[in-house]
Amino acid sequence: MWKRSEGLFRRFPALRWLYPGMRVKRYALVAALGVLLLALGLAPLLPALPLWPWALGLLGLLLLVGGIRAMNRSLLSALTEPEEVPERVYVRRRLERGPKVVAFGGGTGLSRMLRGLKEHTTGTTAIVAVTDDGGSTGRLRLTFGLPAVGDLVDCLAALSDHPALAQLLAHRFDRGEMQGHTFGNLFLVTLYQVAGDFAEAILEANAILNLRGQVLPATPEAVRLKARFQDGEEVEGEVAIRKRGGRIREVFLVPEPREVMPEALEAIRKADLLVLGPGSLYTSVIPSFLPGPLKEALRKAKAPLVYVVNLMTEPGETDGYTAYDHYKAVAQHLGRRPQVVLVHTAPIPEEVLARYRAEGRFPVAYDPRPFAVDGVRVVEGDFREEGPLAQHDPRKVVEALLDLV
Repeated sequence: MWKRSEGLFRRFPALRWLYPGMRVKRYALVAALGVLLLALGLAPLLPALPLWPWALGLLGLLLLVGGIRAMNRSLLSALTEPEEVPERVYVRRRLERGPKVVAFGGGTGLSRMLRGLKEHTTGTTAIVAVTDDGGSTGRLRLTFGLPAVGDLVDCLAALSDHPALAQLLAHRFDRGEMQGHTFGNLFLVTLYQVAGDFAEAILEANAILNLRGQVLPATPEAVRLKARFQDGEEVEGEVAIRKRGGRIREVFLVPEPREVMPEALEAIRKADLLVLGPGSLYTSVIPSFLPGPLKEALRKAKAPLVYVVNLMTEPGETDGYTAYDHYKAVAQHLGRRPQVVLVHTAPIPEEVLARYRAEGRFPVAYDPRPFAVDGVRVVEGDFREEGPLAQHDPRKVVEALLDLV
């Protein structure tokens, strides 16, 4: 029945205003009721009239409705195609009823999950690690003394409502002084230069890009990541940490940030679901919640806390780590255990495994017994995206997460 209705809506675009949840039919009904009540109120005051004045009145009403419709189309045509408006309003209204989700992390893992979340809700807040010091981001950090912008740009593109924006922000210049920089990175740096404040620049970017949600830095301060390894050696900087390799005991930020954005704390307080990962354990996921006020807010939050475990280990960072090792590292740094852990348990094709073995990466081993001892719920399943890579499928992951709300 619904499929038949969808076909009818496609054939006659004007009927899309009849979609459920548009907040249009109710107001049209109120207007019609107002006209009816007005007619009933005036009826006793009017003498019996022949049919033709009533016909003229009906014609006048039709002209009024047609004129208002034509005026609205004229106004809307200056902004967009009028035929697209019902669909856009419907999508927005449906997504506004979605859950409030706060997702922590950075890199490819977080931005991919955001693309899945934006199809279900406009209530997503991404809190992004800002400690990357490699590539274009690292050069801009040194030049302007600001937090890392690369992962923020990826997340802004992922939540944007404009289909072409991701390609535009990811465009990388290949010559001159701008060689190696992306347009998105330079866009954020420009906003920072104009605003004179990184937090204000991020809020401006959120407004300009028309996001289905919001993207915020873990801290608007220019901090660096420092790791203490099991042998006691300390190494500063994400690139240096990965190169050094070995078992990490803990990571922390230097200098200790004093500031987080109030919008981030408010989002955590109001969240229906809190999600950590997927992403690099020590250089994306954990740094995204390390600032003291964020950790405190997460400890006090009433919403369920879910950790999404990576599919593969990462050389120099999580070599030999099991799913339980990942979970314990998160719990140790946060000071709160995730109530739910999402783990991919389906087989990965041999040709994909061979490709990753050549890079020193292996599937994250999973044993349900230690989780059971800790009283942690594990959501098992096939969360891999079909194709040549071992990466999470945003649709599968988001569907599993929203089942928890």
